Amino acid sequence: MKFNEKIKEICNKYNKVALFVDMDGTIVEYKVYPEGFVTYESKELFAEAEPVKIIINKLEELNKIKNLDIYILSLSKSNIIKEEKLKWLKKYIPFIKEENYIIPIRENGDYDSDNRKYIKSKKMIEKLDIYDYVILLDDEHKILKTTQKELESNGEVFHISSALI
Repeated sequence: MKFNEKIKEICNKYNKVALFVDMDGTIVEYKVYPEGFVTYESKELFAEAEPVKIIINKLEELNKIKNLDIYILSLSKSNIIKEEKLKWLKKYIPFIKEENYIIPIRENGDYDSDNRKYIKSKKMIEKLDIYDYVILLDDEHKILKTTQKELESNGEVFHISSALI
């Protein structure tokens, strides 16, 4: 079953659903940079990264579902990167409300290497008082596996490849 059809099916089954979408490697081209590369001089590279239009178009279609709220849930190593991500989101995904951006920052202690694979599931679980069911679209296997385990029957995870076919 195609990704958007599966999401619509889930929305027909539950009253209130949230879809959490990763950025790097999911809706924006992922580039590997050397450690310590991010500086004020290099920061524009993040704001100018290429959008993955096929996924953004699918999200725009899903955004029309009345009982579905879409969130951006992306980790950021620094405040510099967070600011660049916010610029990028406003440019390429204006249909998602800014209050639906969740961007934990490593530099601020929001996460570290020990809890990195858990932080997204924790942010999603915090929303289960509002939503009947939560969904994660991400490209990182460790995060997807951890999130599926943590959510139990309260949610589902999808690898980006599911949304590309």
